[in-house]
Amino acid sequence: MKNHPRHQGVSRVAVCIVLLAGCDARTATAEVDGSWEPLSSMNFARQEVGAARIGDVVYVVGGLTGVGSQATDTVEVYDIANDQWSFVAPLPQPRHHVAVAAHGGLLFVMGGYPSGSFQARAEVFVYDPQEDSWSIGAPLPSARGACWGVTLNDRIYVFGGVDGAGIVLATTLIFDPVADEWTTGADMPTAREHLTASAGGELIHVIGGRNGSSTNVHEAYDPALDQWETLAPMPTARSAPAQATFAGRIFVAGGEIPQLFAIHEVYDIATDTWDVAPSMPIPRHGIAAVPLDDGILYPGGGVIQGLDPTVIVDSFVPSMDPAPAASTWGLVLLALTITSFATILIRR
Repeated sequence: MKNHPRHQGVSRVAVCIVLLAGCDARTATAEVDGSWEPLSSMNFARQEVGAARIGDVVYVVGGLTGVGSQATDTVEVYDIANDQWSFVAPLPQPRHHVAVAAHGGLLFVMGGYPSGSFQARAEVFVYDPQEDSWSIGAPLPSARGACWGVTLNDRIYVFGGVDGAGIVLATTLIFDPVADEWTTGADMPTAREHLTASAGGELIHVIGGRNGSSTNVHEAYDPALDQWETLAPMPTARSAPAQATFAGRIFVAGGEIPQLFAIHEVYDIATDTWDVAPSMPIPRHGIAAVPLDDGILYPGGGVIQGLDPTVIVDSFVPSMDPAPAASTWGLVLLALTITSFATILIRR
């Protein structure tokens, strides 16, 4: 039997719907508008740093100096309003590849490597800005470096890294500042070091890193359930990038391995999709990212793959009126296609 033209039209509509539904919106990309702005340089060149914001200032801690594996004990503070850098009391000991987080007006510097070595440490140093002084905090349950620290609600979390035996970790460590004690959470599905992380809503998004080669894995930890879920992977696999959450999106810039990256990719928390943003003017790795009121601060880092620290500081200021995400365009195209074929059918 010969198909009626209307049936053929309906078939065409169905085919288009299936094709569009088969597109993976999670990996599609759209452009995120914004601009990079140069800021005052730091006083001391450093990479493999940690950083965190307390009030109206940002602290940048330790790092490699560019002379072998020598670390610095210097700590610089950035005055956001005046675009100025100054030194505060140095760390009790030089460190690089530390995890840094702020909680309750204090700065916590956890683990990392000592100067001249890549032997992981478990010490925790706590800085009090009111006293401009350091104290020794409750140590990590075990030594680790190249890990990452995040504060969410009333806890500090430290993810992954490399232990004292050189083993790449999948561990989740949880610090309760009130009880002054560490506990462990569920392991990450993927062990990695030189990873990065930031909180988004009630989840902590741990992205990229390496275990030999770089990965694009994106896993989110739910502290309330002590569970992990796997989300849309970062489009470009890399390690030691900078990551920050700003206005409902996660910005991941720079990184290294298998090359030095300037790429800047943006994750939309609500839609589980990735976009692209303007690349870093100066590609870097071993860098931290800290949210400001109008954008994201990127202090220092290495300007070649390997060791070459810089004093450069810039910020990315996202547009607050972004273009629709790729998944939104897919829905628009689907609606237009259905409308077009429906019109044809009606006219027949």
